[in-house]
Amino acid sequence: MTAAAKTSHSRDEIVRKLFDLFRHRGFEGAALSDISEATGLGRSSLYYHFPGGKDEMVAAVADFAHGQIEANILAPLAGEGPLADRIGAMLETTRDMYDCGREPCLVASLMVSPGLAPDSAGKVQAILRDWIAALAAALEGAGIPASEAHRRATAAIVAIQGGLLVARASADSAVFANALETARQDLLAGT
Repeated sequence: MTAAAKTSHSRDEIVRKLFDLFRHRGFEGAALSDISEATGLGRSSLYYHFPGGKDEMVAAVADFAHGQIEANILAPLAGEGPLADRIGAMLETTRDMYDCGREPCLVASLMVSPGLAPDSAGKVQAILRDWIAALAAALEGAGIPASEAHRRATAAIVAIQGGLLVARASADSAVFANALETARQDLLAGT
Protein backbone atom coordinates (compact mmCIF):
# COMPACT_ATOMS: atom_id res chain seq x y z
CA MET A 1 0.00 0.00 0.00
CA THR A 2 1.36 3.41 -0.92
CA ALA A 3 1.74 6.26 1.53
CA ALA A 4 -0.96 8.18 -0.35
CA ALA A 5 -3.37 5.26 0.01
CA LYS A 6 -2.67 5.00 3.74
CA THR A 7 -3.47 8.66 4.32
CA SER A 8 -6.44 9.06 1.99
CA HIS A 9 -9.65 9.81 3.82
CA SER A 10 -13.19 10.09 2.58
CA ARG A 11 -15.07 13.24 3.39
CA ASP A 12 -17.51 11.18 5.49
CA GLU A 13 -14.67 9.80 7.61
CA ILE A 14 -13.27 13.29 8.07
CA VAL A 15 -16.67 14.68 9.07
CA ARG A 16 -17.10 11.95 11.72
CA LYS A 17 -13.70 12.86 13.18
CA LEU A 18 -14.57 16.56 13.07
CA PHE A 19 -17.88 15.82 14.78
CA ASP A 20 -16.04 14.33 17.72
CA LEU A 21 -13.55 17.21 17.83
CA PHE A 22 -16.14 20.01 17.64
CA ARG A 23 -18.35 18.16 20.11
CA HIS A 24 -15.54 18.21 22.67
CA ARG A 25 -13.84 21.50 21.85
CA GLY A 26 -16.46 23.72 20.24
CA PHE A 27 -15.76 26.06 17.34
CA GLU A 28 -13.31 28.45 18.97
CA GLY A 29 -11.54 25.70 20.90
CA ALA A 30 -10.66 23.66 17.82
CA ALA A 31 -7.55 25.19 16.30
CA LEU A 32 -6.36 24.18 12.84
CA SER A 33 -3.57 22.16 14.46
CA ASP A 34 -6.22 20.24 16.47
CA ILE A 35 -8.23 19.66 13.30
CA SER A 36 -5.13 18.38 11.48
CA GLU A 37 -4.27 16.08 14.37
CA ALA A 38 -7.82 14.72 14.68
CA THR A 39 -8.20 14.06 10.96
CA GLY A 40 -4.61 13.17 10.10
CA LEU A 41 -4.71 15.74 7.30
CA GLY A 42 -2.54 18.73 6.60
CA ARG A 43 -3.83 22.21 5.86
CA SER A 44 -3.92 21.75 2.06
CA SER A 45 -5.84 18.47 2.32
CA LEU A 46 -8.32 20.02 4.73
CA TYR A 47 -8.93 22.92 2.37
CA TYR A 48 -9.26 20.48 -0.53
CA HIS A 49 -12.19 18.82 1.28
CA PHE A 50 -13.50 22.05 2.85
CA PRO A 51 -12.63 25.06 0.64
CA GLY A 52 -14.71 27.25 2.96
CA GLY A 53 -12.42 26.42 5.88
CA LYS A 54 -13.58 25.88 9.42
CA ASP A 55 -17.06 27.30 8.75
CA GLU A 56 -17.63 24.71 6.04
CA MET A 57 -16.34 22.00 8.36
CA VAL A 58 -18.86 23.00 11.04
CA ALA A 59 -21.68 23.11 8.48
CA ALA A 60 -20.77 19.58 7.36
CA VAL A 61 -20.63 18.40 10.98
CA ALA A 62 -24.03 19.99 11.69
CA ASP A 63 -25.50 18.23 8.63
CA PHE A 64 -23.99 14.93 9.81
CA ALA A 65 -25.36 15.38 13.34
CA HIS A 66 -28.78 16.37 12.03
CA GLY A 67 -28.83 13.25 9.85
CA GLN A 68 -27.98 11.09 12.85
CA ILE A 69 -30.76 12.69 14.90
CA GLU A 70 -33.25 12.29 12.04
CA ALA A 71 -32.46 8.61 11.55
CA ASN A 72 -32.10 7.57 15.17
CA ILE A 73 -34.49 9.84 17.08
CA LEU A 74 -36.92 11.70 14.82
CA ALA A 75 -37.89 8.82 12.53
CA PRO A 76 -38.63 6.43 15.42
CA LEU A 77 -40.71 9.13 17.13
CA ALA A 78 -42.81 9.41 13.97
CA GLY A 79 -43.08 5.64 13.64
CA GLU A 80 -45.80 3.24 14.63
CA GLY A 81 -46.50 1.78 18.02
CA PRO A 82 -47.51 3.03 21.44
CA LEU A 83 -46.28 6.49 22.41
CA ALA A 84 -44.59 5.11 25.54
CA ASP A 85 -42.51 2.74 23.41
CA ARG A 86 -41.48 5.48 20.98
CA ILE A 87 -40.58 7.85 23.84
CA GLY A 88 -38.69 5.02 25.55
CA ALA A 89 -36.71 4.33 22.36
CA MET A 90 -35.92 8.04 21.99
CA LEU A 91 -34.66 8.26 25.56
CA GLU A 92 -32.60 5.08 25.22
CA THR A 93 -30.99 6.41 22.04
CA THR A 94 -30.38 9.73 23.77
CA ARG A 95 -28.74 7.97 26.70
CA ASP A 96 -26.47 6.07 24.33
CA MET A 97 -25.74 9.14 22.19
CA TYR A 98 -24.43 11.00 25.23
CA ASP A 99 -22.86 7.90 26.85
CA CYS A 100 -25.05 8.16 29.95
CA GLY A 101 -24.15 11.83 30.39
CA ARG A 102 -20.41 11.51 29.85
CA GLU A 103 -20.25 12.88 26.27
CA PRO A 104 -20.98 16.52 25.42
CA CYS A 105 -23.68 17.83 23.13
CA LEU A 106 -22.49 19.21 19.79
CA VAL A 107 -25.20 21.89 19.84
CA ALA A 108 -24.16 23.17 23.26
CA SER A 109 -20.47 23.07 22.35
CA LEU A 110 -20.97 25.04 19.16
CA MET A 111 -23.65 27.52 20.20
CA VAL A 112 -21.43 29.16 22.82
CA SER A 113 -18.97 30.14 20.08
CA PRO A 114 -19.27 33.79 19.03
CA GLY A 115 -17.38 33.13 15.79
CA LEU A 116 -19.86 30.65 14.35
CA ALA A 117 -21.10 31.73 10.90
CA PRO A 118 -24.86 32.44 10.69
CA ASP A 119 -25.41 29.61 8.20
CA SER A 120 -23.68 27.12 10.47
CA ALA A 121 -25.47 28.47 13.54
CA GLY A 122 -28.80 27.96 11.76
CA LYS A 123 -27.93 24.37 10.93
CA VAL A 124 -26.92 23.69 14.53
CA GLN A 125 -30.07 25.34 15.91
CA ALA A 126 -32.22 23.22 13.57
CA ILE A 127 -31.09 20.05 15.35
CA LEU A 128 -32.87 20.91 18.61
CA ARG A 129 -35.72 22.76 16.90
CA ASP A 130 -36.53 19.67 14.78
CA TRP A 131 -36.19 17.37 17.79
CA ILE A 132 -38.72 19.45 19.72
CA ALA A 133 -41.07 19.56 16.72
CA ALA A 134 -40.93 15.77 16.20
CA LEU A 135 -41.49 15.14 19.88
CA ALA A 136 -44.44 17.55 19.96
CA ALA A 137 -45.91 15.90 16.84
CA ALA A 138 -45.70 12.47 18.49
CA LEU A 139 -47.47 13.81 21.57
CA GLU A 140 -50.16 15.51 19.46
CA GLY A 141 -50.65 12.24 17.58
CA ALA A 142 -51.43 10.63 20.94
CA GLY A 143 -54.16 13.20 21.60
CA ILE A 144 -52.29 15.81 23.63
CA PRO A 145 -53.35 19.35 22.66
CA ALA A 146 -50.79 21.22 20.52
CA SER A 147 -49.81 23.86 23.08
CA GLU A 148 -49.35 21.25 25.82
CA ALA A 149 -47.46 18.94 23.44
CA HIS A 150 -45.06 21.76 22.55
CA ARG A 151 -44.60 22.69 26.22
CA ARG A 152 -43.84 19.09 27.16
CA ALA A 153 -41.49 18.58 24.21
CA THR A 154 -39.57 21.76 25.02
CA ALA A 155 -39.41 20.90 28.73
CA ALA A 156 -38.09 17.43 27.89
CA ILE A 157 -35.28 18.81 25.75
CA VAL A 158 -34.46 21.37 28.45
CA ALA A 159 -34.35 18.55 31.03
CA ILE A 160 -32.14 16.41 28.79
CA GLN A 161 -29.72 19.19 27.89
CA GLY A 162 -29.62 20.60 31.42
CA GLY A 163 -29.16 17.13 32.87
CA LEU A 164 -26.31 16.53 30.45
CA LEU A 165 -24.57 19.75 31.45
CA VAL A 166 -24.88 19.07 35.19
CA ALA A 167 -23.91 15.40 34.80
CA ARG A 168 -20.74 16.36 32.93
CA ALA A 169 -19.89 19.19 35.33
CA SER A 170 -20.37 16.98 38.38
CA ALA A 171 -19.01 13.78 36.79
CA ASP A 172 -22.18 12.07 37.98
CA SER A 173 -24.00 10.12 35.28
CA ALA A 174 -26.90 9.48 37.67
CA VAL A 175 -27.90 13.12 37.16
CA PHE A 176 -28.40 12.44 33.45
CA ALA A 177 -30.30 9.22 34.11
CA ASN A 178 -32.61 11.12 36.47
CA ALA A 179 -33.12 13.88 33.88
CA LEU A 180 -34.14 11.29 31.29
CA GLU A 181 -36.61 9.76 33.71
CA THR A 182 -38.04 13.20 34.54
CA ALA A 183 -38.46 13.85 30.81
CA ARG A 184 -40.21 10.48 30.37
CA GLN A 185 -42.65 11.15 33.21
CA ASP A 186 -43.50 14.66 31.99
CA LEU A 187 -43.89 13.55 28.37
CA LEU A 188 -46.18 10.64 29.24
CA ALA A 189 -48.17 12.23 32.08
CA GLY A 190 -51.83 11.35 31.76
CA THR A 191 -51.43 9.24 28.62
